[in-house]
Amino acid sequence: MASTLDTFAPLDASDNLLSKPLQFIKGVGPQIATKLQMLQLETLRDLLLFFPMTHKDRASVTAIRQVKPGAETNIVAQILDLKCRQFNGRAKVEAFLQDESGDMRAVWWNPYVVDRLTPNAWGFFSGKIALSNGGSGKRCELNNAEFEILEDTREEGVENGPPESPSSGMSPNFGRIVPVYNLRPKQRLADGKEPPEIRITQSFLRKIMWNVLQTNAQSRMPDHIPPALRQTLQLMPLADAIKQIHFPDSMDRMRQARRRLVFEELFVVSLGVALRRWEVQRHAASQRLPLTPAIETRIHARLPFKLTDSQARVFREIAKDMGSPLPMNRLLQGDVGSGKTAVALSALLLCVAHGGQAALLAPTEVLAAQHERTISHLLKASRVKIGLLRGGSTAGERREFLEQLEKGEIHIAIGTHALLEENVRFKALSLIVVDEQHKFGVAQRMSLRAKGRSPHVLVMTATPIPRTLTLTLYGDLDVSRIDEPPPGRGEIVSRWAKEVDRAKVYRLIIAEARKGHATYIVLPRIEEDSASSPSGDKISTKLWSEVKGVEAEFKRMKEHLPTLRMGMLHGRLPSDEKDAVLTQLREGKIDVLISTQLVEVGIDLPSATVMMIENAEMFGLSALHQLRGRVGRSELKSYCFVFGEPNSDDAEERIKTFVKTRDGFEIAEADFRLRGPGQFFGTHQSGMPELKIADLMADTEVLAEARTRAMELVKSDPTLSKDEHLPLKRRIAQVLGRRLGLVDMG
Repeated sequence: MASTLDTFAPLDASDNLLSKPLQFIKGVGPQIATKLQMLQLETLRDLLLFFPMTHKDRASVTAIRQVKPGAETNIVAQILDLKCRQFNGRAKVEAFLQDESGDMRAVWWNPYVVDRLTPNAWGFFSGKIALSNGGSGKRCELNNAEFEILEDTREEGVENGPPESPSSGMSPNFGRIVPVYNLRPKQRLADGKEPPEIRITQSFLRKIMWNVLQTNAQSRMPDHIPPALRQTLQLMPLADAIKQIHFPDSMDRMRQARRRLVFEELFVVSLGVALRRWEVQRHAASQRLPLTPAIETRIHARLPFKLTDSQARVFREIAKDMGSPLPMNRLLQGDVGSGKTAVALSALLLCVAHGGQAALLAPTEVLAAQHERTISHLLKASRVKIGLLRGGSTAGERREFLEQLEKGEIHIAIGTHALLEENVRFKALSLIVVDEQHKFGVAQRMSLRAKGRSPHVLVMTATPIPRTLTLTLYGDLDVSRIDEPPPGRGEIVSRWAKEVDRAKVYRLIIAEARKGHATYIVLPRIEEDSASSPSGDKISTKLWSEVKGVEAEFKRMKEHLPTLRMGMLHGRLPSDEKDAVLTQLREGKIDVLISTQLVEVGIDLPSATVMMIENAEMFGLSALHQLRGRVGRSELKSYCFVFGEPNSDDAEERIKTFVKTRDGFEIAEADFRLRGPGQFFGTHQSGMPELKIADLMADTEVLAEARTRAMELVKSDPTLSKDEHLPLKRRIAQVLGRRLGLVDMG
């Protein structure tokens, strides 16, 4: 099926030409069309918008005498001789080529090419030059080259030199800059396995694309960018851009075409974000919650410490927003252990001071319970009523919570996704704080907002967000950043440990336990026969058989560390058992906690000094950084050991980057670079569309331009009601409306 974000698709779905199934396109047919479906190509529109991932320059030709080993080279030469023979059980085709400067051998390990090679004919050959051993020493040869036999249109009697060049013959594969497409299947089979190889070649797809472009079908694609803006930014028309991105006249024209297509893709996303921001503020009737000197004094009196300069600055930014009748929509970024909770609590108390109710939404029961304990302890002598609702709450607890919340008796409601349920009603919801925002989707944030009258919203994340995502996925939010850690934090030593180091690590754990310090041992799964990876990596069955699980590791550790007290924690445990384990941990009754990634957030234990992560290659980079943040939460020296055998270059780079980098923002940028926007934060479920051509790492300048222009357009025409904006408005509603909550854009 086509991508959810089909930025360039026409508004009129009834356009017969662009909606034409590919099987009816010249050169395709039903069998090839079935293979193209694996590339999510079903219609002529899909084909036109199947952009190349790169290009090859086949416009230039090198004389045989000037070829160099290792270089991608184009030559025009005559086939002097042709041989096909068996070599070690494989068919080897050899052609001896000659031009005016010299001769060389070309080799193919494919018996079928011999039928396409004609002795004495001239051809265009493109491939990589290698060195081969011959009787007279090493010589250059052309390996597995793509080629095209040139049609001899010379007058009779003309000899020497090649016939007419392929560029004049309008070849899609030679004599020009040619596209290179991603031909890896995008659809999986029903059992989750990769589909069989498509067996469609680059040259075949180029011919299909070339034929389509010769019909000028691209001119039927509607251009959504307003003409005035296109002229201001000097963007080429869409039809020209589509033609030039596939078969550019020059590399400069290709870059112009790509810039135009990237801008439109990011412009549509940015407009959707700008309209979402405007929708939030359009009916602005938020309760003003100003920070007065008296309230500020009362808030600071509740905190057992003074806010750092960075925390105080961020709180002032939040308080300024909350004092406005416009609803706050702010993102609070802070590295692991930077003190976001203290800032959030200050905002919650500011809301309660004005008689409003506040909601604190957390992604896990562990984190929700941690927030409830921390806030209840800090406010134990106050009249502020705290309520906790989570999936594991009993029927009685749930009923009491709902009644008190609706009456306004609960001032700060803390909970998991259970807070989003329809029967959860507030009397005067004025502030929403969402912790670990990336665990929630756009729709969930908006669902909670609907429970109040334009409440202020503060979303937090301990996983710093790359700049490009703050401009797109979080582009409707103002951003605050805590950029300094609280004082008194000790050093964390990070090491990639090998199996020979395991005994030393166990001795360190025992030594730390004797000092009253705790250890976490984290594993990627509960049982040793499950089949899911927290990083989303595709793991073979053989490799998964080597991945450890919590339950088996718990038994092993009792044997390896018999003198230490063990605890086990994972998501399948009932809520009361989780609570019991965490209580024992806080009370110092557990020396070693063996857990899944569940401890990534929500556990603040100053006495924890050792984090040991098994099968670290199974975790994402940001997850590893979050896990490391569970130690080093006091002045004590701490340690983080990762054990793992990476099965890919990316996995190895993740671990190396993790060990050498402590800065969360550097970690986030590296993680984003390695995984891309599709996996980072699970952005597909969060509202981030699949991009056809834009690269959020490489196209930051175009993204910034698109966002600026989108904000300006929405400011000048907030409903996009002008005639020149109507096609754009319909397009945004079509591809982004439900994803971004733009429900009234028809």
